[in-house]
Amino acid sequence: MNLKKFLKPTKWKILTFVIISLLFIPFINYDNGIRCIKAPCPADTTGSVIMYLLLSDNFHVYKILYINLAVGLIISYLLSCMIVSLIKKK
Repeated sequence: MNLKKFLKPTKWKILTFVIISLLFIPFINYDNGIRCIKAPCPADTTGSVIMYLLLSDNFHVYKILYINLAVGLIISYLLSCMIVSLIKKK
């Protein structure tokens, strides 16, 4: 299999890419709701979109880590290409 065919987007690769991206790319630094009396207090967590939506009570995003997002998107797409190609071989 050549590289061009391996990287060509298909609907299954895009669907797998979106699922992997939402679940596993930790690029949002958000408030986790932990409150302390004494410093340092671990009041922020870096997580994925699903973690942020399911686990955050305050819905306050401190910052978005764009480097993590970019690297995570690249790795997620390559992983989705590999998963789809392995499934097609069987």
